[in-house]
Amino acid sequence: MLKGSGGNIGVLVGNDGTLVVDDQFAPLSNKINGAIKTINPADIKFLVNTHLHGDHSGGNDNFARMGVTIVAHDNARERMSMESTARNGQKNPPRAKEALPVITFPDKISFHLNDEDIEVIALDKGHTDGDVMIHFKKANIYHMGDAYVRYGYPFIDASNGGSFVAFINSLDRMLAVLDDNSRVIPGHGEMATKADVKAFRDKMVDIRDQVTAALKKGKKVEDITAMGITDKYDTEWGGGFVKGKILSSWQQKISKQRCR
Repeated sequence: MLKGSGGNIGVLVGNDGTLVVDDQFAPLSNKINGAIKTINPADIKFLVNTHLHGDHSGGNDNFARMGVTIVAHDNARERMSMESTARNGQKNPPRAKEALPVITFPDKISFHLNDEDIEVIALDKGHTDGDVMIHFKKANIYHMGDAYVRYGYPFIDASNGGSFVAFINSLDRMLAVLDDNSRVIPGHGEMATKADVKAFRDKMVDIRDQVTAALKKGKKVEDITAMGITDKYDTEWGGGFVKGKILSSWQQKISKQRCR
């Protein structure tokens, strides 16, 4: 696992060539390539994007020019090829043709190299609608992208197909395949364990259930953010760019629809 200014990078090296998971921002590509080559000088053959966001795929065009084959979910390529909306409302133009993944898939794709079996598995439409989980089967290591993070409250990118409910569904899918010896690379933050993922999931479920219960009792949607549902998590999670009241407001819209 390599850390830097964007999402965590996963690297598998060996005589068959190097496979990389995510590539952070474009200005860092040469530095990232150099760091990977200090681990193993073999050519980078494959680059897997966990989703479309620029802090995970911003260097795609640079690595493509190095001869690397880029792989991602069908929806990630589709989203990259059209105008997108950032979380601050800013409109971003479509990505350059060179940045687009050249191999895509709807459900699952497998790699077999360096005596390792790697499965790239589509998750539910949680963080975005193109999230994938990468499983290095023999090593028992999982790269989750931003479907699991350790910087605080997660970002649900509704403008790119994300959903609070589906985010929790993806966490449940992760927990179903992890064991106590699994090592988890989050999209951001330190290496994690199954217990860490479960603790994160349980907090998300608690927020969801409290919002849903309040709406069923007749609370107005506009009152949800003032209820303090996330206050008990703010000490641990409140330092990130997503605040608890924002997360509650995302959930209230979903819960209102589900309660009708």
